[in-house]
Amino acid sequence: MEIRNLENPKDYLSTRQSARYLQVSLGTVQKMVETGELLAWKTQGGHRRILTSSLEQLLKRRRLGIRQRCGAQFLLLAIMKREGSFEGFQALTEEWKSDVNLHMTADSLEALMQSVSLAPDVIYIDAQISPVEQVHLTSYLSKNTHTRNIPILVEDGFLKLHPQILDIYPEHKLMMDSASPIIKSGKKMKNPLIRSYKSDLLILEDGSPNIKFGERLELLIIDCMAKKCEAA
Repeated sequence: MEIRNLENPKDYLSTRQSARYLQVSLGTVQKMVETGELLAWKTQGGHRRILTSSLEQLLKRRRLGIRQRCGAQFLLLAIMKREGSFEGFQALTEEWKSDVNLHMTADSLEALMQSVSLAPDVIYIDAQISPVEQVHLTSYLSKNTHTRNIPILVEDGFLKLHPQILDIYPEHKLMMDSASPIIKSGKKMKNPLIRSYKSDLLILEDGSPNIKFGERLELLIIDCMAKKCEAA
């Protein structure tokens, strides 16, 4: 759908900018305008301008559909500080609406091996693991050919103290892949597959699972799954 006489739009992008925003080709954006998926107008010079609100609505519709297809079931690998945390984390995931195939380990070497052999949909790293070990884990997982496309969840405080784990190394094949989910922030390339969560208790004082923390974690995982499916 095209709006030819719209003046002074509050927020809009050019066709090329819209293509980058949606990570599609110029031709695809033009077809979306012609079929009415995107709202656009033309300047006096004949240049097409697409409303940002229309782009955002399209992404929301796509994300909803992707979540319905990809978020119902997933394989989660949880790397914990100690085996004593297994029961608490499992109790947390049992409250989730999603069907989760949960694997847990308290050994870093085993975690790396399972990451390759299981090819989990998402990897969760416990906040109690030492920062040095977390840096090692995230670095390996981000570099390895078999695991670099897997979303990794790390604790928010750790990510703020060690932002270097978001840096994309030059040897990454992903940097050369136009379909890659790697994004550019300023002058540095950042890896959006590494996501942060705010740490909290797994089990409350009364012995029940921390439902609120579990809900936040589940929503974050579903969002990771949606973005992963989008990039596929």
